[in-house]
Amino acid sequence: IDTSTSSLGGAVFVSDRKESSAEWQYTRDLRIDGERRTWEVHSIDLPESVRDAHIVIGFTGRPGSTAEMVSKVANLLKSEPERMSDIERIGHVTRAGVTALSLGNLEAIGIAMNECHRLLQNLGVSDEDLDRMVEAALPSSLGAKMTGAGGGGCMIALTQEPRRTSEAIELAGGRTLVSPLGASGVRIEESIEIPMWKM
Repeated sequence: IDTSTSSLGGAVFVSDRKESSAEWQYTRDLRIDGERRTWEVHSIDLPESVRDAHIVIGFTGRPGSTAEMVSKVANLLKSEPERMSDIERIGHVTRAGVTALSLGNLEAIGIAMNECHRLLQNLGVSDEDLDRMVEAALPSSLGAKMTGAGGGGCMIALTQEPRRTSEAIELAGGRTLVSPLGASGVRIEESIEIPMWKM
């Protein structure tokens, strides 16, 4: 996901199936414990109306463990199989957020982010630091949620006031990085050949 987002730029949607709401780019797969897992990578065309929005990334200062969080959720689903509805709801909310993003509806994207964070809290993958940073970001942002595996790591906030949001997250103990929404990905710059005798 990180490599796809960095190379494609803009907005990237990764799903377990090809989605009609975004432009399919390619398939990635990985063998985990002998089992093949497949992801479909899509890009989302962003309208000009969202170009003034920013993503503020807040880092707790300690990475989360993906393996630990996956195991925690797996154990929760074993003991409480009805909680699978939270996982399904996250999928529905994400797809609604993708539609809102392609339409340029920043407020609806923020609502989807907030709902997604609440569902992730219910699954136990957020933690006190992430929750504190999300709460700190909300007054100056359209929405905020944890990102990644959870149990530490990062949160993100969608905002039109990146400086204010960044300061609020830092006051809550996070370290921040600001990016425009839909930042460019990898591109090829014009290259200049340097004669060997000049090297």
